[in-house]
Amino acid sequence: MNFEQPLGSVIQGSLSAGLEVRLHPDVSVEDMRVGKFLVVQGMRSRFFCMLTDVSLGTSSQRILANPPNPNDDFLREVLAGSGTFGTVNLTPMLMFTPQERKQETGDSLQSDTGLASFQAQSSEEMELLPVKTIPSHFSQVYDASERDFRAVFGWEDDPQRRNFAIGKPLDMEVPICIDLDRFVERSNGVFGKSGTGKSFLTRLLLSGIIRKQAAVNLIFDMHSEYGWEAVSEGKQFSTVKGLRQLFPHQVQVYTLDPESTKRRGIRDAQELYLSYDQIEVEDIMLVRGELNLSEASLENAIILRNEFGKSWITQLLSMTNEEIQEFCDEKRGNKSSIMALQRKLLRLDDLKYMRSACPHNYVDQI
Repeated sequence: MNFEQPLGSVIQGSLSAGLEVRLHPDVSVEDMRVGKFLVVQGMRSRFFCMLTDVSLGTSSQRILANPPNPNDDFLREVLAGSGTFGTVNLTPMLMFTPQERKQETGDSLQSDTGLASFQAQSSEEMELLPVKTIPSHFSQVYDASERDFRAVFGWEDDPQRRNFAIGKPLDMEVPICIDLDRFVERSNGVFGKSGTGKSFLTRLLLSGIIRKQAAVNLIFDMHSEYGWEAVSEGKQFSTVKGLRQLFPHQVQVYTLDPESTKRRGIRDAQELYLSYDQIEVEDIMLVRGELNLSEASLENAIILRNEFGKSWITQLLSMTNEEIQEFCDEKRGNKSSIMALQRKLLRLDDLKYMRSACPHNYVDQI
């Protein structure tokens, strides 16, 4: 792949709709794939773009009305590039301008816009900017080179950043890195259809955060996909290592169902139990929909908490109808609301990990 060979020229576009590029005659439209990264060399700036659409164009409607014979290769070659051509739509993602450098032979400042002026990313030498303008007409478009990818995504061995390589482009052997320090500052999500690799990518991101010590993760692994080995997505059955196996000294696994954990072959998972005195009224408010609790029941839960402190659930579950009536008379509570709250909280007894009293505080340990 020749990264110095131009692929096409910008013929029109806008900042909101993107750029339209006409491909040169020697460039096949079949080599242009949606999602491909390209760069546009403007007069002063270089634009890092993503290919979003591919289309075919003609210079005259007469060609479409009278197309060449399928066996007439000569006529098709004559029309290619002049009468018929391919176009691609690009969305500029980032832009960067090379620094102006003084020439040793004079005092004037010159801006080097050649390809060689764009070096690998450095926290001090280059700042990537959001796109606020577009290149001029007939600006040349090139394949994004390794130098462009390094300028945008950096490299994993950068001593000034906590970069982590998460993959490579489909048509290049160039690692794509993310800055984990910036990544953990934001709320992130991994979305996609079933079977597209969401769990695998999430496991990869978590591995990078743990390896680079960028943050501490509390993972609620509902489907047992991250702690220990999991089944990889694909046609052939295979397993991949979990975070506990990859980082045995940095990852701890806690389980709410010890029997199920042992059946899956996890040897060193720690059992986790919660006691009633660790449950706050605010926790009950978060699951009021699942428990079908009314606003009146939550208000009476606050009255119970103010009276009994942390042991308010234990006291409530042990109260008889007479004790509830007596409590309501003294504290101005509502008997029906408290009794409804008692019935709903009795469901906690069915949870394997709930205990009326727990000698060890696992929440503080985590």
